[in-house]
Amino acid sequence: MSQPARPFTRQSTVLELSSTLPGRAFKALIVRQLPPTATEKERQELEDLTVGLPLETLVELSEGKLTWAVADSVIDLANRKPHRLIPRGIGAGAGAVKKVARTVRR
Repeated sequence: MSQPARPFTRQSTVLELSSTLPGRAFKALIVRQLPPTATEKERQELEDLTVGLPLETLVELSEGKLTWAVADSVIDLANRKPHRLIPRGIGAGAGAVKKVARTVRR
């Protein structure tokens, strides 16, 4: 297997990211989420189209199902920069705490 084309960015495709272990796991997750198709041929065409899209496009088309935080985390893991996930996780945690606090106050 050839070396992955690091550094990955939001413009990298799922197929490019799948040259890494985190990218393969992400691709499997994306493929499982695809809507049902009438034939196996249609299924394969939809999968090929989807994994060929830049990550940025997938986030925009996902209607909130795929967030920037998740996409950026996959990119960081594929780029071997797991330390970048910590501030993002803390930020997400803070947002969740604020949301719960607002709900409780009502």
